[in-house]
Amino acid sequence: MSPNTPSKTQPDPELHQLLQNLDENGKNEVIQLIQDLLKQASTTEHLLAMQYLFSCFSIKKYPEEFSDYVPNPDPNDKAQAKVNQIRLAQIEKLRRWEANVLMVAREEMTHLTYVNNLLAIIDQEPFLFRPNFPVPAEAFPLQKPVNLMPFGQFALEIFRYWEKPDHLPVPDPLTGSNIPKKLRALFTIPHPEVDPFKPLESREKAMKFFGEFLKDTHDPEKLKQLIAPLENGTYFKSIEELYTYIREYLLIALKYKIIEGKNMERIVDEHYGFNINLNPLVLGKYEDYVLEAINQIIEEGEGVWGVPPALGSHFWVFQSVLDEVQKEAQETGLPFEPSLPVVWNPSYQVQSNRHLIKQRAGMPRTAVAKVDNAVAVKAMKLFDQAYNTMVKMLHGFFGKYEIDQTTGIHPPEVNAYFQTAFYPFMTNIIRPLGELICRLPADESYSPMAGRVPDRCAGPDFLFNIDQTDAAAQVKVTKAFASLDPYLKAFSEMAASAKELAILCQQRGYHVAYYQQPDARDFDVCFIYLSENFQRIGKNFEAYWKGEMVAPVSSKGFQNYSSTFN
Repeated sequence: MSPNTPSKTQPDPELHQLLQNLDENGKNEVIQLIQDLLKQASTTEHLLAMQYLFSCFSIKKYPEEFSDYVPNPDPNDKAQAKVNQIRLAQIEKLRRWEANVLMVAREEMTHLTYVNNLLAIIDQEPFLFRPNFPVPAEAFPLQKPVNLMPFGQFALEIFRYWEKPDHLPVPDPLTGSNIPKKLRALFTIPHPEVDPFKPLESREKAMKFFGEFLKDTHDPEKLKQLIAPLENGTYFKSIEELYTYIREYLLIALKYKIIEGKNMERIVDEHYGFNINLNPLVLGKYEDYVLEAINQIIEEGEGVWGVPPALGSHFWVFQSVLDEVQKEAQETGLPFEPSLPVVWNPSYQVQSNRHLIKQRAGMPRTAVAKVDNAVAVKAMKLFDQAYNTMVKMLHGFFGKYEIDQTTGIHPPEVNAYFQTAFYPFMTNIIRPLGELICRLPADESYSPMAGRVPDRCAGPDFLFNIDQTDAAAQVKVTKAFASLDPYLKAFSEMAASAKELAILCQQRGYHVAYYQQPDARDFDVCFIYLSENFQRIGKNFEAYWKGEMVAPVSSKGFQNYSSTFN
């Protein structure tokens, strides 16, 4: 166990007596409270991971995406040669920064796994729903709005703010003047400043509320915020505080046998192509697992145990990248815009019940940027179908996870999810498709210009196309399909859509800015490649599901694949 793991809280005599006398109804209410808190944690980790991915998709990848880069310049034009040299060097820096942010996004998905492991311990289904972007401030544990933003200094300042230890006096970037004009109303609604997190006081506050909850003397409005923040506003002022409540209540529930600790076989200790750092759960060690899992989430994110925070913490990663981005324009003497002109919070879906922000009084309707370019809309719909299918596969993986500890083999259905949802689907579908959409025009009025990036680019919206407050729809949209056929139908539809997009790009004369490079992959080529990927992944998924292909468990540190994977 980590030396930084907090000690276990001892209930006072009154709370101890209440816990010993709980009837079955009271126990079920406690389990429901813990489940609701874990759902809020899952939502938070999911939101952050998608926000970071969107930012990465928007990053420039080729020198032609800088407006002042000229391919094959006049050999005598030394000024242009210098500009080109600077832009080429910046592309390499951008790739390194992108890798750092992608690493953070992957670790947020690891945290999402930990949260779903904790749901398994209390014998509950995985939870993978999260509201569509943008998310109003009152529905997020940091009491700040969450947006899909292109990569850059402002986005990095916000990411750093999300991940900062509460004791660090990092300025609130959401009060800055560099917020897009159409979104300023979203950021200028009153946001209370977060007080420095005080662990002991937070634990005492958690225990006080728990006692009131058991005696039924709690404030009903506070309970509404605890269990349904999307509708009632969040109770918490920091992610640390949220996890403090989860930790204390889980430990009490285990100690007093409110929950016995179940589903040892569902505790996932591998995913995303890498092994999770925590040791697999062993019988009788549920309390230790709770402490270690929550400790790792907080330590990896905010680096709370170090002053300054640990170098590997998410806070320090964003701080380091931010420092380099801020220096770049000063050191080169050239204006530096590291991302494509991707709109904030892009969406083709304008129904008001698809975005919480449109259901709140006084919120700016322009916080969602409508994309109406027909090609971009079709690509975004393809992305959303792929993303929704991936979420269903993750639900099946977390909900049915099992592995033979002797052979390292999963049951066929679990194996299909494991060998598909992470790699290749995230790497060969979600990422390249997201990057392509960030290079497509947002507006139908766009006229192609050879070798130029559109003035306004679209972006993936990670849309759950349902009423955001419909609980039954939230379950249905994320729940794994019960059989193989719906997955195969989805793979087939996505392959056809990608092929149609290739044709549309050819018909409209759409090209990526760097298409004149030797061996460049233009829009049509990339969409054909994606179509082939969907077909290949679908065939392999079917073979895994039927047990015709068997893949070994990942080796230490990296994923191995069977020789039949192609």
